[in-house]
Amino acid sequence: MEECSMPVAIDNMRFFRAGPAALIARLCDVLKIAEIIDAVVDWDPVQCHLSPGTRIKALIINLLVERKALYHVERFYENQDLEVLFGAEQQVRPEDFNDDALGRALDKLFTNGQLKKLFSSIALTAAATHNVPIEGIHVDTTSISVHGAYEGEGDLDITFGFSKDHRPNLKQFLIGLTVNRDGLPILAQSLDGNSSDKSWYPQVIEELVQTFKPEKLKEVIFVADCALVTKDNLALLVQEKDNKPALQFISLLPENFGLNKEIKAEAFRTGFWQEIGKLSPKKDAACYKSQSFVREIDGRDYRLIVVHSTTLDKRKENSLLKKWAKQREVLEKAAKDLSRRPFACEADAKKALELFYQEYRHQPFILKGTVAEEIASSYARPGRPKKGEQPLNTVVYHAHIQIEEDREAMAHEKDLASTFVLITNLMDTNAYPDREVLKEYKEQNAVERQFRFLKQPVLLGPIFLKNKNRVEAMSFVFQVALLVAAYLEYRVRKSLEQEGSSLILPGKRKSTNPTARALLEMFDYLLVVKQGSDRALINYHGPEVIRALELAGFGKEIYLFPPRGTG
Repeated sequence: MEECSMPVAIDNMRFFRAGPAALIARLCDVLKIAEIIDAVVDWDPVQCHLSPGTRIKALIINLLVERKALYHVERFYENQDLEVLFGAEQQVRPEDFNDDALGRALDKLFTNGQLKKLFSSIALTAAATHNVPIEGIHVDTTSISVHGAYEGEGDLDITFGFSKDHRPNLKQFLIGLTVNRDGLPILAQSLDGNSSDKSWYPQVIEELVQTFKPEKLKEVIFVADCALVTKDNLALLVQEKDNKPALQFISLLPENFGLNKEIKAEAFRTGFWQEIGKLSPKKDAACYKSQSFVREIDGRDYRLIVVHSTTLDKRKENSLLKKWAKQREVLEKAAKDLSRRPFACEADAKKALELFYQEYRHQPFILKGTVAEEIASSYARPGRPKKGEQPLNTVVYHAHIQIEEDREAMAHEKDLASTFVLITNLMDTNAYPDREVLKEYKEQNAVERQFRFLKQPVLLGPIFLKNKNRVEAMSFVFQVALLVAAYLEYRVRKSLEQEGSSLILPGKRKSTNPTARALLEMFDYLLVVKQGSDRALINYHGPEVIRALELAGFGKEIYLFPPRGTG
């Protein structure tokens, strides 16, 4: 039987599951990531087939396309069009991205010893390229849980600490991130697993002072959560040091500050609320109102803004309900115990009621007490009474308490729980009215949104690296991958804003603010067919995918033609 020959049309064809790989590769090139790394990291172009920057670029592509950890990167690139991703001149092969090669690249990256500066150099170059405003600076940390012992040498202390993953059984390290209002990373660093935000914030402030010129710092507003507000940190923020300007800031006054309760009580007592309204166009968005006060802390004046929201945080609401239920349970037990106690006279029973009211006066319940006169019968001797023996009757008094919810008091507690206090040194209420200060603080979700993306299990996964230094270098790669994803999101959103249009996501969902994750998923099923030097793009999801590519500043040609130069 003759062997059937393959049809000419598909002879020597290769199929690549391209996904967003080419898009990520071109974004890396626009952001000059490999170029900046290669200029800083010590390497020998004669000895190295590929530069460290190229291998780090390969890791970033793998993280954002395959969304898996280090292992199997070589296998991933067996199904990618390497010429399109890295250029035809380098003659890149899948084995160039095996574990050993990538490990050596991470070693070179760490040996540089300046990962923080390297990241800020990449981030600030990206910001300058895109003319990104850097006025509102938002900072926070998140924990990265890892599997393994990590007991060897290394500067990063991978250990147990407070887990924001709610995984106290795992060791961890932290990533500290500084972003602008659009969520674009500006600074980032890896931190020991037991670091606290309170101790990290002074490092960030110092890095900002070193990174930006004094005239630029005057435009910056530093926004952080309540962990920023310690006496030492406040002093650091507002002091004039080495002729460098104080840093403007906005934060949340911690609940454990005595001034917090005092200022809230004054706001409700005076009632001079200023209506702010909604900050979001959503139908169910909260409405806000505020009052501004000036108070002194350690000899310096600060502006305290009491903000009331019409929407109570669900966790706070559940906490209140649990507290009230517990308080009622305690009250009912105490009332039952009191009702069993006999009193010799009515006055003693009434006094017991007064003491009960006094002890539980701060709880949101109405207590209604009554005294009942009762006849108590008893015999002179214990045991079975003799035949014909008559009981002795005495009058005793019992205090009974009826418990009802105090709706007004509960409503006031909910009001207090729906209220928070902002602290800032932006004292000019005309230049910075309450609404603008609150709006800037609410942009804190920009950094939280990036953490949500970073924490996606399919992106991060366990870090299978035994060497602490490599873990720290890999953490840097995660940070840069996050930066790339953030700029993809930023470019598409800016284009949609300029067009005044929306993008149709899979599932026919319209969005004017698509997330990086949603955009990456749009490109998941792009295929490339290659025969010889010719390529064709197969797109199963219609024109919106190509439109998203164009909104990001590219076209389908990035999948069809290798970039000029080395890519």
